[in-house]
Amino acid sequence: MTNIQIIALIFGLVMVYLTFLHYKRKEFNRYQFVIWELLWFGFIVVTVLPDRFNLLTERLGIARAFDLFAIGAFVVVLSLSFHNYLLITKL
Repeated sequence: MTNIQIIALIFGLVMVYLTFLHYKRKEFNRYQFVIWELLWFGFIVVTVLPDRFNLLTERLGIARAFDLFAIGAFVVVLSLSFHNYLLITKL
């Protein structure tokens, strides 16, 4: 395991814990808690086991697993930006 994977693992575990704390403080409902936990555990799996995604990256014509992760993150950020824009225009 490389140094960046160790740092990403620690970051993911800290975020899992912080998500749990926010849920216990009733700042997240159960649905939000489950979604965030799934995202953080997915992040941990992708960073610790990037070789498991080689078959998927080959089928999609992407060079590395990190590229797939970056493309996915870009799509999520764009979707959230659009959603925030819609909410702001309603206000």
